[in-house]
Amino acid sequence: MMFQKWMMAGALVLISMQAAAQLRPDQVLVVYDSRRASERDVAEFYAGSAKVPGGSGTEPGVHPQVHVFNLQTAGVAAAGPGNISHDDFITLIRDPIRAHLESAGLAKQIRCIVLTKGMPHRIQDWDNPAVGDQPTNMFQEFLMGDATCASVDNELVMLWQDLGDTEAGARGDSFSDGLILNPYRHASVPIGSFTNIHNQVKKPWERSGSSLGQYWAIDPAAAPEDQFTPGDMILVVRLDGHTVDDVKAMVNRAQGLIYDVNSAAFVFDEKDSNGIADTGANAELDNQTGPTRVEDDFESARDAILSDGRFDPAHMHYDALAGTDNWIVGPNVDYGGEGLLVTDELIVLSHYGSNHSQAPNGAGISANDTYAESFNYQPGAIFNTIESYNARAFGPLGTRFNQEQIADFIAAGGTFGIGHCWEPFAYTVTDTAPLIRNFVLGTMTWAEAAYTAIPALSWHYIVVGDPLARASRSCDDIDGNGRIDINDLYAWEQNPIDINRDGVADATDRRLVETSVRASVFEDLGSRER
Repeated sequence: MMFQKWMMAGALVLISMQAAAQLRPDQVLVVYDSRRASERDVAEFYAGSAKVPGGSGTEPGVHPQVHVFNLQTAGVAAAGPGNISHDDFITLIRDPIRAHLESAGLAKQIRCIVLTKGMPHRIQDWDNPAVGDQPTNMFQEFLMGDATCASVDNELVMLWQDLGDTEAGARGDSFSDGLILNPYRHASVPIGSFTNIHNQVKKPWERSGSSLGQYWAIDPAAAPEDQFTPGDMILVVRLDGHTVDDVKAMVNRAQGLIYDVNSAAFVFDEKDSNGIADTGANAELDNQTGPTRVEDDFESARDAILSDGRFDPAHMHYDALAGTDNWIVGPNVDYGGEGLLVTDELIVLSHYGSNHSQAPNGAGISANDTYAESFNYQPGAIFNTIESYNARAFGPLGTRFNQEQIADFIAAGGTFGIGHCWEPFAYTVTDTAPLIRNFVLGTMTWAEAAYTAIPALSWHYIVVGDPLARASRSCDDIDGNGRIDINDLYAWEQNPIDINRDGVADATDRRLVETSVRASVFEDLGSRER
């Protein structure tokens, strides 16, 4: 008995030695402007009243160890919600954040920025401000190498890079044109595994492919200081929704997150798919050709869950076909009996949405822009759909082309979301498979997992949800106390059980428990950082 306890203590020491790689609260900067009540209230709720004055004064803070920055103290005008020009983004948001990090000695410490409800989320194109809302014109702008619209969030990922300094409206005349390939995409290790010693060095971007102004990357042979690595990125996540109360509920659902492997459900709804994980690109929206393709996304996500074995396969809802009868919906919106009904509580909603065509509409309500509200959800539910404008409706902006919105999903009980605020094109949409591997089945924080699922930077993506949230699974809670810790590994050693439903309790099951325990220990250590 004493030997086993000593072994568990030894494992805990080894676990602790690796904690520095995990995203911690003291590596997070919450940005708000006290002149806007919604921004102040969300920041106060998240960081606590001790760090964010002027609000209720009663908030202990969900993560009181995070850093905060009030844009009002920078002496610049307040940026309104919705759209913002490139010039105003630089003057009112980017440069004040840069200056604050440098003056506070945080330029190397901060790995994640949290934006608060009320901040703008869309940067307009330099010379054609609304082009991102016009898919045909946006495609031409991209082909001409002059597409400069982006999300505020995704542009801030490149905080230390001066992408638009030479922009004059010509093809590829600045690095704001087109998009930058994401070096962290499909990574499997925490962001702290990568050094950020060179994060403030201006990078020598080069065209990727034959067309100037569409894709940018760094020459792999460039000097180390000139490389753009995941360590040079700032993971930017937004706490946003229709209301401040929606945001608070969203964040609360992410705390102490343990997925119930016996009841948690998944929806993957395609159309005109062959239902297999193709090795090469084809016409499926989740498997388009181009520089950003990695895998056949929906099928790869489905297969990752099924092959892992921890979640009950009876709650896997995958549909490959088109038409109203194959459009998956939930029970909470009346579609007059149309659609393929799923009543389970979801933790992943990946859907073609309005791109599925022939939406259920039997009761006069179209599923196109309401299907997310129709489902039941467990805490920790994730929204990632193939819709061009599913992250448009924040602040004063509404939906476009009757597409579903992350904000609607959050209001309906969702917890996390990734989406697009301008037309992204099918070949740059966000991925689901990395979210499955790194978050649902893995140990990454939400911020880290989300950015492994984003193909590009300086583009149109928005990540919503508590960046420090991390998921565990009920099967890892061996002692059944609602908490994953070293005692669960000890309990498994005392009474080995089958975790992955393969009929035997073996080293694979032990590894799964140990990995989950390791992540929880990381989280505990991080929460005590000061």
